[in-house]
Amino acid sequence: MKHTVLKKSAILLPMLLCLVMILTLSAAAESGRVYDPEGMLTDDEASALEARLDELSAEAGVELYMATYRSKGAYDDFYGDDYCTRVQNIKGTDAVLLVVTYEYPIDTYFYNMYTYGEANYAISQKEVDYILDTYDVYYNLKGGEIYEGAEVFFTMSAQAFAGRVGAPMALVIGISAVIALIIALAVRASVVAAYKRKKATVDYPLDRYAKLELTHAEDYYVTEHTTRTYSPRSSGGGSSGGGRHGGGGGHRGGR
Repeated sequence: MKHTVLKKSAILLPMLLCLVMILTLSAAAESGRVYDPEGMLTDDEASALEARLDELSAEAGVELYMATYRSKGAYDDFYGDDYCTRVQNIKGTDAVLLVVTYEYPIDTYFYNMYTYGEANYAISQKEVDYILDTYDVYYNLKGGEIYEGAEVFFTMSAQAFAGRVGAPMALVIGISAVIALIIALAVRASVVAAYKRKKATVDYPLDRYAKLELTHAEDYYVTEHTTRTYSPRSSGGGSSGGGRHGGGGGHRGGR
């Protein structure tokens, strides 16, 4: 009897260890800030990105998360909803989620940005488009360099939440002022040149050297133009503008 118990234990022990290992790996894949069941990141890259997201989240005051999926050709909100429903619910918190999907057999990567809570309002739609179209984000993620693209994406997202991304506002105003000054000087120069040309021409007063005698006059109707301006009615249940989404956030754009 003792021999039989030991024999069964020898069989069950490896099975239990395998089960514990599988559960541990599954829990690890669905915990933390980086959810990568598709293995788009190496173990070192996943650890480095996890640490980087912790750092950026603490600095900017916004929670940053990333998830990878094998594409099923689903609608845009599917992956964000799946992550928030099945992995961890970040709706209601100030968070930014990056979802990278791989579509087989066309061998193409896609990526989508989701914002929740205050991040849904603090990050404007222009900033979203700027982040998604940034060279180091677009070409790295589309080219399968997931770690490099994600690192730039989250750095810019944290900057956008804390302030602004892209050209500084003072620089934009300065460039606009210089362009406006150049245009004004060009117009002034054109007007001055026109007056100088007029002064240089021969003075030919028509009242002295020409005689006009009107013998016939006729009016013709050519056309008419009507300009209409649409004034939308205010609705208490309408969605807010500026690229904001209702319900605490959601899909903001993808490439």
